[in-house]
Amino acid sequence: MSAALQQRQTALTRTVLVVFAVIFMAPLVIAVLTSFKSPPELTQVLSFPDEFYWQNYSIAFSRMGRGLINSIAITVPAVALSILIGAVAGYPLAYMRGAGGKFVYFILLTGMLVPFQIVQIPLFFLVQGLGLYDTIAGMWLVHTAYAVPFCTFFMRNFFASVPRSMYEAALIDGCGPARYFWKLLLPASTSGLAALAIIQSRAIWNDLLFAITLTSSDQSRPVTVQISGFASSLQVEYGPLMAGTLVSILPVMVAYLVFQKSFVRGLLGGAGK
Repeated sequence: MSAALQQRQTALTRTVLVVFAVIFMAPLVIAVLTSFKSPPELTQVLSFPDEFYWQNYSIAFSRMGRGLINSIAITVPAVALSILIGAVAGYPLAYMRGAGGKFVYFILLTGMLVPFQIVQIPLFFLVQGLGLYDTIAGMWLVHTAYAVPFCTFFMRNFFASVPRSMYEAALIDGCGPARYFWKLLLPASTSGLAALAIIQSRAIWNDLLFAITLTSSDQSRPVTVQISGFASSLQVEYGPLMAGTLVSILPVMVAYLVFQKSFVRGLLGGAGK
């Protein structure tokens, strides 16, 4: 391949990447611009605001401030519990041989195929019967239970990428299965755990269906419900809506940027490389 042809291909690749970057960044840029616009300027979608209209952020914080705290209180424990249960369940499935292990694995995978809407009504009565309706603890239970199939699937496949020789060597040295899991396998799987934590954090943080169904007061409602209140059947408060949306995505965005390398390694099964 000539140098000129290689340069043209490189330039074409970069051009395509820039176009895709612009397409993906356009909604975010429009949201940022809208969040700083006064109501009369909202019709001018692509224009810059004449001056920063900070009232949008003031309104957003005043109406969703408690929701941010609730979202953190729901997301952090639910992510930790779901990952812990998924890791504990995925460990034996990654090392089991025979039809029994495959059958249990298949049964767990079927839980990933159940849409939220199917379990919404029975889940409401179940949570209400347990006395956990409109509580943060109830949201922990729901998100953890619903996330177990995916977390088990993810961690099982990640543990399977770890060389089996590591497990056999640990057994020869007198390390039992439980000790191997806590002392060796989990520390070697930090990239997978980080990747799963980011995926679960995004899913739980952005949940709206369970939040609307299982909460009713500002003491337990997460930020997604508060943001949805900016849009009603009569009007949409675009300025505060965009401001609240941008503020709400910051925690997940920061978490991804901090653990970006671990996230990529985890998706690629980095512990086994």
